[in-house]
Amino acid sequence: PTSQNDEFVVIVGSSGVGKTTLANRFEKFVTDTGGIFISGKFDQLKQSVPFPAISCAFNEYCNFLVSDVGSRESVEIATTLRESFGPDACYLAKLIPNLSMIFGDFDDCDDVNDCVNAEKRLQYLLCRFVEIISSFSPHPIVLFLDDLQWADKASINLLSQLLVESRFSRFLIVGACRDDEMGHDHPIWHMVSTVRNLGMKAMIVKTSLLDKTTMNAMISDILCLSPRVTRSLSDIVHHKTKGNPLFFSRLMISLNKEGVVQFSLSRRRWVWDEEKILSRKVPDDVAKLLTGAICQLSPDVQAGLCALSCFGASVDVSIVEILERYLDLQLKSSLEVAVKECFLDKINGRYTFSHDRVQEATYNMMSTKERAMRHSQYGVAIYSDAIQS
Repeated sequence: PTSQNDEFVVIVGSSGVGKTTLANRFEKFVTDTGGIFISGKFDQLKQSVPFPAISCAFNEYCNFLVSDVGSRESVEIATTLRESFGPDACYLAKLIPNLSMIFGDFDDCDDVNDCVNAEKRLQYLLCRFVEIISSFSPHPIVLFLDDLQWADKASINLLSQLLVESRFSRFLIVGACRDDEMGHDHPIWHMVSTVRNLGMKAMIVKTSLLDKTTMNAMISDILCLSPRVTRSLSDIVHHKTKGNPLFFSRLMISLNKEGVVQFSLSRRRWVWDEEKILSRKVPDDVAKLLTGAICQLSPDVQAGLCALSCFGASVDVSIVEILERYLDLQLKSSLEVAVKECFLDKINGRYTFSHDRVQEATYNMMSTKERAMRHSQYGVAIYSDAIQS
């Protein structure tokens, strides 16, 4: 993206089809060619919070700016940000905490929510922020926002303004969403329609399920066998998973654990029992498959996953430590097992569910009453820690 911001790209497809994976591949291309890729993720449990994914992405940008502090461009951007925002910087810093690394500590300012048209004020400040970083940056900037189907109203309004004003150069917005879970009246589609009516490009990238040939190529590569040898296995797996990549990966892991697909030392190759795979009952969707896989974990690991699922897609290790300290829970050892079992990833001090569907399946295993009880307990623990700190 080197011209004016006249494009909005939306990657659409059902859950588990590979939208985020495609975006991650695009990230590698952007960064390898000298661009900046920042990202944020909307969360089903945090729809009442304004700008959550955008806040995360711009925090990430501030980290980049600080890491590149010696360059002339970074100094110029930081200086322009300071001069442009002045006393209003403290309001923006409440949304983008890492701005303090650029501006330094702020004096206390009034709560932005107390002012008239608070959302519009923050919207203006964020638009100005994007205008500055995109105008002065020598690198194209890509903002990727995952799970747009859960975007809050404030974020959608901001994205609409960013796209409609179209004065931002070298800045591309890419989103991903589950279009099969969104009605035709979803605000995202209205935004796409508005952008197109104004003569700007809004590209829809449709991700599809894997066909038999592709799935056979994947299995051939995984098992280090020729496609001719794996074709019968891939036909069965494709029939049971309908070509959904997430469903496919979880089913293959499950078949390996059950010994139905295993490595034979005597034959020095992978072997499988087609009759057992054919007769194996597989749920009709990935959510049920994940629920079944989670239920096979030990009660302690299940409890740890349930605790994490109350915080959404990811949670900082420090929050886990607070829960252990105040609620006398033993979570870390259980969560490490979940990491080994590929239900969680642990990156940069955060536990992140390997896929939204894992978090959703775990959260839905609890009754409404249990969820409410856990949210209350965890909230009190975090509040108590904040007071003591």
